[in-house]
Amino acid sequence: MIVLPQIRAVERAESGVRVALEVPTDLAYFNGHFPGCPLLPGVVQISWAIQLGRAHVPFDGRFRALSAVKFTRVILPGASVALRLDYSSDTRTLDFAYEIDGRVCSSGTASFEPD
Repeated sequence: MIVLPQIRAVERAESGVRVALEVPTDLAYFNGHFPGCPLLPGVVQISWAIQLGRAHVPFDGRFRALSAVKFTRVILPGASVALRLDYSSDTRTLDFAYEIDGRVCSSGTASFEPD
């Protein structure tokens, strides 16, 4: 099971939420990713987005696919990050974007199918 980050605040929006996160410096995910320059792995970012979306948006369904995933800036240990989560019940998709100081670090879309 993926360990979730520290949540500092959750703001509701029309189609989703904005979650203020603090990335712990001692996450096991930093071990070996990469020695001397720890970065938050992309698979962890995706997993956090889906788990936090299910908890705070919420929505249901089985994970189907990822699309338009981009990693444009690194997320370091101790970073304060805003995670934007927007869910469309029409398309059963969760759009996510991690931002630091208003600059996108990563983004993508997760699709779901009915249980």
